[in-house]
Amino acid sequence: MGSNISERVLNILEWNEILKELFQRCQTPIGVKVVTSLQPLTAEAARNQLRDITGIKEIVIQEGAPDFTGITDIQSIINIASKGGILSIEELALVKNFIISSNRIRRFINNHMDVIIPIVERFSVISDLKGLGEVLIPSITDDNELSTSKYPELKDLKEKIFNSKKEIEKRLHNLIYSSSMDKIFQEKIHTTINNRYVLLVKANMKGRVKGRVHDLSSSGATYYIEPDAVSGLNNQLIVLQMELQVEINRILRILSREVSRFSSEIIDNLNELAHFDFLVAASKFSISLKGNEPEISDDFIISLHDARHPLLYLMNPDTIVANDISIGKGYNCLIISGANTGGKTVLLKTVGLCALLTIYGLHIPASADSVIGIFSKILADIGDDQSISQSLSTYSGQIVIINEMIEMADRSTLALIDEIIVGTNPRQGAALAQAILESMIDTEAKMVITTHYSELKDLASLDGRFCNASVSFNAETLNPTFNLRIGIPGSSFAIEIARNYGMSEKIISRSRELIDDREITTEALIESIQKHKEMMDEEQKRIEGLKEQLLREKNRYIDFQSKVKNRIEEIRSERGIEFLEELRKHRDEIANRITDLQKSDIRALGKLQQDIIKIDDDISTKLKRDSKKRFSNSYIPFDPKIVEIGDSVFIVPLEREGRIESIDISEMSIQLLLGNSIKTRYKFDDLLIPKTRQGDKERLKAAKKIEKEGIIKIKSRIPQTVQTSYNTIDLRGLKVNDALFRIEQDFDRMIRNGISAAIVIHGHGTGALKKAVRSSLKFSPYVRDFRPGEYGEGGDGVSIVLLRD
Repeated sequence: MGSNISERVLNILEWNEILKELFQRCQTPIGVKVVTSLQPLTAEAARNQLRDITGIKEIVIQEGAPDFTGITDIQSIINIASKGGILSIEELALVKNFIISSNRIRRFINNHMDVIIPIVERFSVISDLKGLGEVLIPSITDDNELSTSKYPELKDLKEKIFNSKKEIEKRLHNLIYSSSMDKIFQEKIHTTINNRYVLLVKANMKGRVKGRVHDLSSSGATYYIEPDAVSGLNNQLIVLQMELQVEINRILRILSREVSRFSSEIIDNLNELAHFDFLVAASKFSISLKGNEPEISDDFIISLHDARHPLLYLMNPDTIVANDISIGKGYNCLIISGANTGGKTVLLKTVGLCALLTIYGLHIPASADSVIGIFSKILADIGDDQSISQSLSTYSGQIVIINEMIEMADRSTLALIDEIIVGTNPRQGAALAQAILESMIDTEAKMVITTHYSELKDLASLDGRFCNASVSFNAETLNPTFNLRIGIPGSSFAIEIARNYGMSEKIISRSRELIDDREITTEALIESIQKHKEMMDEEQKRIEGLKEQLLREKNRYIDFQSKVKNRIEEIRSERGIEFLEELRKHRDEIANRITDLQKSDIRALGKLQQDIIKIDDDISTKLKRDSKKRFSNSYIPFDPKIVEIGDSVFIVPLEREGRIESIDISEMSIQLLLGNSIKTRYKFDDLLIPKTRQGDKERLKAAKKIEKEGIIKIKSRIPQTVQTSYNTIDLRGLKVNDALFRIEQDFDRMIRNGISAAIVIHGHGTGALKKAVRSSLKFSPYVRDFRPGEYGEGGDGVSIVLLRD
């Protein structure tokens, strides 16, 4: 079921201002087109789009938005090509840049597959346009010229044209500066008319120059004459220029046909990238709002937490008060009362805009635990909305609008009415307002209204489908607080506010006399309830503060306990070391005594020595176990099934990390590299693994499978690779986009030629090219594995790539 929102309601809720905020955050004209054509969504479509925006938002917060430079609206260009038209070089350059940019954004999406899997699936249809890119990208230079290296015939013609021009200019120069013709030229320069070189000759000297007159100045003082000495060269030059243009047109025709072949893929890319730009803009809008993805309910309910008016929040985020607003659970109509200037109208628009944002699949300015349904209709009468064109009064205009609401209302309707039924007799107005609300509530429509009528405040106590709410007001300062209180009606404070604005005390006293006792009692009761509610809220805040303080103390105590425990372990370990050293001294001393006493009883002395060794071993074992406990916060016990060559492990005896060079399962030992050159070997029992590897679920899963099959898998290294002209890709000096395109081309060539390993030279530089290359290698379909170069291969300035079969 789709939603139907009238233009009048969109204008009331200032929806165009929301769209403007989205326009400003789009990076492309095609993204702006998506915003201008936004339509209400079904619940399922809204859920999917909200989820997409959430995923993109996470990436934008961490790394920034993707770069859409080069993505332009080339729809009309593609239409020309698809109809057989010939594109200009400038138009082809726009298509070329679009291809490069499409692939850049495509890689951005694929690089974040772990965070935005639904987005990757949604935009997997974005084509790499590889076939067209292979033709177009090398054909057009960065200066938007046809490449002479790609088309050598162009280079040959351009050289001939250059030489012809040079020869013509040389001959003209000799004529101009000839002593015999010193006085005949108006100016000692040459120019061209219809692509033919001419000289500027004085009218009275035109007979001195043999040649053809091509033009005459407006004053008649200057003749433009083509000397016979360059006439033949001019003819040759024009022929060459025509040949050049013919060749250019031939190439443009070929390239345009190629564009036509890929026209449907390009149009698909345009549509997908336009939508992706819109989603990125929506994520940036959400960041500005501190917005969130609400839970979309299949029921027509609204449960907003910490909701804020989006436009007011963007203008001044520090002063906007957030409120909790709920409709549709237990009651269907929220009746908001309270003082003027208290923010009632802002609350109505906040509810309406949150409902609209959800209908259009956009984040709302509220907390993530907010729940909202997709309403089929939003009806509104907010502010001065009477029909001036029909010369209707405020009252009459509101009656016309409310009558339309009554006819349209159903259970999927959200109705917002500001100051229901005003501009008429208050008693009759209150009665009519109550009758209207009772009629609309029977349709199960969800309503939020504002009023000053006391009769409507009483309605909630008589009918459970209604609920009172109020915007609080400080009776002492006579200033609004803009806080919404559900369940409590509000006092209008009309007399108090009038006094605050300078109304005479005589009028204030008389007004109080004129209010009947019932209304005075009701207003006093409401004021009393509000004061008690404020006191309860203050007490609640104080209790929450105490809870937070107790929680901090509890956490501090737990932290202290942990530190004490760790310190006890450290002390035990230190004492164990001291004891071991002391034991070793005693053992040496006893050994010396054994030598002196060997003649007495060799068997007894041997037993004594064995006892000492056993004690030594026991203490050493205990010490090693205690040492491991010292590092248990950062490391876990060693397990050969979850480590690979090149991983770091912690060496307990050395209290430092080393890198794995090889694993010997039979000997239960590992050869380790310390620093850059020191190699050593340790038993599994002397090693620990950093806890960061503990979360590698996929590797643990694979390890269990290997263990079940009775095999220990040790990752094989990429072999030492020697550079040749066949296996080396030199990217130095290339731009990132050109480099990444070149890599894919060369990998494809190498695999077809049976080359198994490649050397990619990217250098060090700023590190940007190296980072981009290695990032792309992770997702390349041609790559099985890769590593940095080693000593003798080019070091970290190259990447050694193992290609797929």
